[in-house]
Amino acid sequence: MIRRVLRRILNVLINDVLGRLEQKVHYISDSSNWSFKWDAHYISKGMSRHLDSPVSVSIDPWNLRHQIVIFGNRYPWFFGPRDTLHSSNKVVVTWFHGDLSDKEPGMQSMFKQLPEVFDNVDRVLVTCSHSANVLIGQGVPANKLVKIPLGVDIGTFVPPTKIQRQQIRDELDIPNDAFLIGSFQKDGSGWEEGLEPKILKGPDIFLAAMKLLKDKHPNIMVLLTGPARGYIKQGLKELGIEYRHKYFDDYLDIVPYYQALDLYLIASRGEGGPKALLEGMACGVPIVSSRVGMPADIIVQGENGFLADNEDSVGLANHIDKLISDPSLLKKCSEGGLLTIKKYDWQIIADEYVNMVKNL
Repeated sequence: MIRRVLRRILNVLINDVLGRLEQKVHYISDSSNWSFKWDAHYISKGMSRHLDSPVSVSIDPWNLRHQIVIFGNRYPWFFGPRDTLHSSNKVVVTWFHGDLSDKEPGMQSMFKQLPEVFDNVDRVLVTCSHSANVLIGQGVPANKLVKIPLGVDIGTFVPPTKIQRQQIRDELDIPNDAFLIGSFQKDGSGWEEGLEPKILKGPDIFLAAMKLLKDKHPNIMVLLTGPARGYIKQGLKELGIEYRHKYFDDYLDIVPYYQALDLYLIASRGEGGPKALLEGMACGVPIVSSRVGMPADIIVQGENGFLADNEDSVGLANHIDKLISDPSLLKKCSEGGLLTIKKYDWQIIADEYVNMVKNL
């Protein structure tokens, strides 16, 4: 018993000494093979180019001392044993999205913990102006906030050649005259069929816009990826709109699906990104979006995409109708997106993380 106690004390002392000797950045993600994993990959890789020690990616930060800990996933901080993380660490917690109107229990629990949950946090990282304003409105000190947007790998997400695009559409059995609209997000509850809609993601708004478009443009089709798309698939069937759906095991398999599109529609009521904004732009896909998250920050009306007010399915449909009817405007928004996206390459975004860390 005494030996175990002494060994535990010795381990604590060793960790403390080692921590003081070598302060590193630790990026905290989760074990899923999807969004958080790839954020961690690109951010840690980019930061490591400019730091003395490589950035470590892990899911278990609780025994660290004298380190810089970036919670890229906020859930371990809100719902994990955060009181066990030693006060000698510098802590950054990422808040992607969230509104009080979201009645999901986890979101409501996080709002109930504000702002006390950030008392011992050095910085709160947000990806868009809306999230910053929400947190300030809930009492989080503005001087703790830093805004760093999401990024995209512009070497992987690239526009296709005409031949590549035709090959992809042939493989997907997309007719040459179809106007293909993309939706690549999880918008159903749970991880199974997803017949219960995740209202925050706006699948009902998406379907309402499609209903307004289908009579005027009978050649529209929808391309879906991601899990839990049952609600939107059922709705498209009822509307008589043809669709294709694929759920990938590997996130990067999604690139050809962007390259097949004519347009990408974001109908969400709330977002921190979404990544589809950046990934679509990088592939030369014009974006029509509700005024949420990063689209509200970076879309310039008629230059690199179009915005409509939240829950405005008529506005979304009108913008899409305008783009379908005016190929020159569609091309202009595609080219405008390709110019915009150069500022959001992951290497540039990672440099902003480095600057944040150096100023802690």
